[in-house]
Amino acid sequence: MDYNKLGKDILTQVGGKENVSSVSHCITRVRFILKDEAKANDDVIKNMSGVLDVVKQGGQYQVVVGPSVEKVYNAIIEDGDIATNEGDSTAANTEDDKGFINKALGLISSIFIPVLGMLSGSGMIKAVLALLSAFGWMSTEGGTYIILSALSDALFYFFPVVLGWSAAKRFGLKEIYGMTLGAFLVYPTLVSAASGDAINTLFSGTVFEMDYQLTFLGIPVALQSYASTVIPIIAVTWFASYVYKFFNKHIPDVLKMVFVPFCTLIVAGAASLIVIGPISIVLQNLLSSAVMWLLNLNIGIAGFLIGSLWSILVMFGLHWAILPFFQINVSEYGYDIINPLIFSGAPAVLGSALGVALRTKNKDTRSMSFAAAVSSFFGVSEPALYGVMIPRKMILVTGLAAAGVGGAIAGLGGAKLYTFGAHGLLGFPTFINPDGIDGGFIALCISGVVAFAIALVSALVIGDKQDSAALLAKKAEEKAPAKAKEVTIVSPVNGQAVDLTGVSDQVFSQLLLGDGIAVIPSDGKVYAPEDAIVRVAYPTGHAVGLAGAAGDELLIHIGVDTVNLNGQYFTSHVEQGMKVKKGDLLVEFDLDGIKKAGYDPTVMVVVTKTEQLDTVTPLTQGTVDTTTPLLSINLK
Repeated sequence: MDYNKLGKDILTQVGGKENVSSVSHCITRVRFILKDEAKANDDVIKNMSGVLDVVKQGGQYQVVVGPSVEKVYNAIIEDGDIATNEGDSTAANTEDDKGFINKALGLISSIFIPVLGMLSGSGMIKAVLALLSAFGWMSTEGGTYIILSALSDALFYFFPVVLGWSAAKRFGLKEIYGMTLGAFLVYPTLVSAASGDAINTLFSGTVFEMDYQLTFLGIPVALQSYASTVIPIIAVTWFASYVYKFFNKHIPDVLKMVFVPFCTLIVAGAASLIVIGPISIVLQNLLSSAVMWLLNLNIGIAGFLIGSLWSILVMFGLHWAILPFFQINVSEYGYDIINPLIFSGAPAVLGSALGVALRTKNKDTRSMSFAAAVSSFFGVSEPALYGVMIPRKMILVTGLAAAGVGGAIAGLGGAKLYTFGAHGLLGFPTFINPDGIDGGFIALCISGVVAFAIALVSALVIGDKQDSAALLAKKAEEKAPAKAKEVTIVSPVNGQAVDLTGVSDQVFSQLLLGDGIAVIPSDGKVYAPEDAIVRVAYPTGHAVGLAGAAGDELLIHIGVDTVNLNGQYFTSHVEQGMKVKKGDLLVEFDLDGIKKAGYDPTVMVVVTKTEQLDTVTPLTQGTVDTTTPLLSINLK
């Protein structure tokens, strides 16, 4: 199915983007607010392959496309110039349901990811210059060196400008605002003033003690050095996004072009120097100091643990949230001691993949292992991890242990990262001290060699031995005849079970999304009807999508058109990807509140259509509770 084409065709048949006031989507439907519904070609849209139905309700023109709705929605808004309601999107940010630490790490990670490529490229220039000067191949006073050094330093010095751009995109602010505020923080006059004589001292005798050099309207301004910093510009841009929204809402349209940026820059700029910047610097310093203190307790143990566990973080994608700390340390201290602890991971993975490639007799395995080894050399370890090491548990264990040993050597040897560059083994020049090769760099080289050797020898000794239990299970599964699976689903709510075809929403009553049953609830709690994984946790709380262990997929939809309540009366207790046990509380809702708002609170329990689904049989009608068998599902 070409969802991009389907989205474009739907947009054309609703009258084009000129006829669309706004568009959003829920779990199954693209919801348009059209300027003129008469311009929409209902019959043409209904007959499109991939469209289940067209529904007109509550002033919305709803195109039902099923579980692939997000792909179609993305194709529709790709052209831009269409107002969207992100609060109705399944792609909407669900960070509000996460803990503070996860939200903070996810936020910093999302801001850093767009700039990592340029960060690595600029850092690699610095690393090569360090290598050339260390061996005496280039004079640090020559024109070539000076020009390349300026080119490599530009991004790092003006890092607040770059992060201002990235943070503005993340916070929904026009990028030029973030860039301007970033440039303001590193404006030469202010940088010069920050190093000048202090007028007085603020918060003397406390951890927040700082000198101030200027005043703004009589208010002391404690200027700091913001070059290469991370947290201040992120905090300033976040604040500016709210300032912008406030003025954009209250300033008349005829004056917006001039006075929205005028007011936003004055308020956000003044606040950045007087309050936000100094506080952010204090927090950044405390964070960096805490990390360094922990590592200094026992750098050898820390090196082993971090080195061995880093590949695990990569497998789960958690490493993105830690990368910004490297830049924070480099900005604060001029170097980072965490990154060298994970350097040996790349040679360890390389050794494991190469060992399997040399030892195996299977041509396909050899080819795949060699390719994975090449990828790991350039810092991309996932192919080797997933294709070579995870299927061979002993290889995985020895590879991780080898990386840990390397991490301990690098830590004990005092290795440091001074800039950023290429990933993997090509990035070793980034660990060269600008003053010349030192013991830390030698220790780093030793750590890589040792990690590679341990992993390679271990793989050569162990050989191409995949996990025997997994192989036996796989062979047994291949030999065993396919059997139909039957799954029984209990009611997720207390109430009265009724025929799904009788509900007032024709998308459900016509079984367009799948067969199932409906329950008129007697209270406001929805429980997991089986052990499952939450595939969709809708931000508004009115619907939850579950994937059972047997392969069945359920949609529990609370009420008819309750998406329009925008989360009012609903409290979700789950998030996407969460594992739930049968009987776990999924959602609470205010039953009386929904009724008073004029909405039908009937809960639809639908088994969504998949290739594995064979039949769905309702088991009961009438009074049910959360122990009553509700549906029987037969899977192919």
